[in-house]
Parts: sequence; structure tokens; C-alpha cells
Amino acid sequence: MKKLLYIFLATSLIFTACKKEDDSSTTPTPNQFSGNWAGTYSGDDSGMWAATISLNGAVNGNSTNSNGDNQTLSGSVTNSGSFSATVGTGSLGSDFIGQLSGDTANGTWKLSIDTTFNGTWEGAKQ
Repeated sequence: MKKLLYIFLATSLIFTACKKEDDSSTTPTPNQFSGNWAGTYSGDDSGMWAATISLNGAVNGNSTNSNGDNQTLSGSVTNSGSFSATVGTGSLGSDFIGQLSGDTANGTWKLSIDTTFNGTWEGAKQ
């Protein structure tokens, strides 16, 4: 009977010592907005933009303003469509925020150093 008790206790210890493995190594859900996007912006300045959204939600592209100046566009978009990007850098930089929904996008932009210089933007998945 003692042997049976020891076997039962040993088995109990083995099962309680085993921990469920962490499943954090699963692949994240690809961003539903991944692909090529393009659009325009207007307001105190105007122009066109084009960007690629990667599977992890990174946004990379470029923008051309009304003077023909090309600037880099970089940022991110969440799986819920919340968009945030910067066009250009320093005193020439602008912050774009907005929302993507389905195959369309829109939001507002403002100059980084002078937020009174601003406007709206829109776009669509290509």
C-alpha cells in the first residue's frame, strides 16, 4: 500500500510540475491592409502620395508636393486601420494621421513645426 501511495504522489508531482508551454511563438496575424496604396492631400499644401503597407503594418513610400518636391513617407497602420505616418523630416516634415477602412483611407495632416499649416488626405488601395 505504501508503494501505491508513493507512486500516486510521484505521479501527482510530475503532473503539477509540468507547465503548459507558452504559445507566444505563433505567427502574428498579417495586417489586413497590406498592399499598395495611393492618394492625394490638400489644404495649406497639396500633392500626391503612394505607399506600400507590409504584412506587419509598416508603411513606406513617398510624397510629391505642389512644388514637385519628393519626400519619404514612413509610418505604421494597425489591424484596426489606425494610420500614422511622417512625410519628410525636420522642418519639412508633416504628420499624417487617419483611418483605413476596407479599400479606402482618409485623415488629416499638419506640418511638424507649425501645426497651423495643415489639411486633409485621402487614398485607396491599388
